[in-house]
Amino acid sequence: MKLSAVTLARVLAFIETFDLGSGGKVFYPDLIAALVERFRFQTFPQKAEDLDEKKGVKFLEGQWNGVSVPKVEIYWNALILDTQSSTSESERILQEALVWVSEKFKLNYSPTMISRRRYLSNLTFYSDQNVLGSNPAIPKLTSSLHDKLKEITGHDLTYEATRLDLDFCRHDRQIPVAIFTIQRRIETPFSENKYYSEAPLPTDLHYELLEEFEADLKK
Repeated sequence: MKLSAVTLARVLAFIETFDLGSGGKVFYPDLIAALVERFRFQTFPQKAEDLDEKKGVKFLEGQWNGVSVPKVEIYWNALILDTQSSTSESERILQEALVWVSEKFKLNYSPTMISRRRYLSNLTFYSDQNVLGSNPAIPKLTSSLHDKLKEITGHDLTYEATRLDLDFCRHDRQIPVAIFTIQRRIETPFSENKYYSEAPLPTDLHYELLEEFEADLKK
């Protein structure tokens, strides 16, 4: 397996912004101006209605010490930070940013205040295996589909599996955890064996899981 690109590495850190407690001494526009200057964000809140922490206060297209930060969102009970490097890099930048802003505005922050973390990792990769078509029942199904559709349309179309999704039963347990998916990379010939995958995992664990899956397919 060969990693092609990390397209999204997101960390979601649960922390109530009220707990950072400045005693109401921080003027929100000053905080925004400081973040925009430090991250060099290209899109940022500019109107009062943009400051609703229930909907998310959004900052887009910035960078931190040379690392691109496509998005930062501030909610009343969580912070989101995206990179296209790795989730460990996203966590590092978030931690450094929290320390920096806390020192600048004398906020009450310590790393232990982040009670939980969630992750979202999107990446593309190449494989020497047909990752989505290794189950022996798949070729039989695609062959039957080919034959039946040819009778109807007259077109000789070769089908292959293009997507695998893994999820838990959400009927009685709705929690904000993404599904795990492997898909054929869109607008890429099947012959290239290029795939896209998303997982609610740190980037390194995501890649490790894909490597294990590919190895199991070779057995």
